[in-house]
Amino acid sequence: MSQLKSDVGLRINNLYSLSLPFQAITNVTTMNNKNSSSSHSSESGDTFQDTLEDGTLGPKMLRISPGKFMMGSPETEEGGHRDERPQHEVTIEKPFALGVFPVTFTEYDHFATATGRELPADQGWGRALRPVINITCEDAEAYCSWLNTQTSRTYRLPTEAEWEYAARGGTTSKYWWGDHLGESLANCDGCGSDWDETETSPVGSFQPNPFGLYDIHGNVWEWCQDWWHNNYEGAPTDGSAWLEDGEKVRVVRGGSWINNPLSVRAAVRSEFHPRLHITVIGMRICSS
Repeated sequence: MSQLKSDVGLRINNLYSLSLPFQAITNVTTMNNKNSSSSHSSESGDTFQDTLEDGTLGPKMLRISPGKFMMGSPETEEGGHRDERPQHEVTIEKPFALGVFPVTFTEYDHFATATGRELPADQGWGRALRPVINITCEDAEAYCSWLNTQTSRTYRLPTEAEWEYAARGGTTSKYWWGDHLGESLANCDGCGSDWDETETSPVGSFQPNPFGLYDIHGNVWEWCQDWWHNNYEGAPTDGSAWLEDGEKVRVVRGGSWINNPLSVRAAVRSEFHPRLHITVIGMRICSS
């Protein structure tokens, strides 16, 4: 059973609301990690926002340069699963950009209102800078397609390899900050934050990873392009999406506010049907 389904169980029916202020983090900080061994260009880190047709700004994006990394978890990693193996080298051959934050309700609601789509429920936790939840993979792809009509750029969901490469930020440890959980570095069940196991947290409430990406571990799972495969036997090694011979469920990455610490590791992967929605899944967009 995948990490999402084994952790969520029936607890999703016992959600309650807790109103907390947004803890804005405005400066991107880079942290050195002794477990850093992936190769990537020093040009990564520039950000941009496209202007939409109505003059408002789209999601903030971070440019990420090509490089190599080890995808998946080693046999010795605590909490590692068979579906994260075999660990294998992947070469990201082309530069891409990834959302600095998960897509927020403000950003998604703009799209939904403009296109006449139903607004997703927020569970009473608030909208604004909370990550959008209760969206299907098809909703996420429709949002990307709408951005394409609003800008001169091509937006899409990230491939699973792009997601993990960016999430690790040049590190090889369980979390981007190291192998130990620490305190209040993410939103998960046991991470020590104000939101653990109760609700999503406003995006940017914790420190960014070395590339400058926020909310990589926990908060919400994020849809990817790839169809689910039970392990990495035969997986692409060029960073492309794995679309052949997979099950008809989509990959999600990152873990969520309801998952335990071992289920929000950088290597953790799970799956979900693309036409269903749930309170622990959101999205982060990609551009190439």
